[in-house]
Amino acid sequence: MPKSSEINLPPLPPGTHGKPKGNRYKRQFGVIVLVPDEPAQKALFEELKAQGRKCKVVNT
Repeated sequence: MPKSSEINLPPLPPGTHGKPKGNRYKRQFGVIVLVPDEPAQKALFEELKAQGRKCKVVNT
């Protein structure tokens, strides 16, 4: 996989601030767990947080 600094990007529209300096991309890995309802989502979220996991809540 090429580094983000090696990827040719399209030109930025006029008036933008330009591209960020350096490489701000950070590889991340995640798992999506489907639960039946909001109470189950909250319970699982709290359980994973208690284990020291970094969590984000997603609703679709």
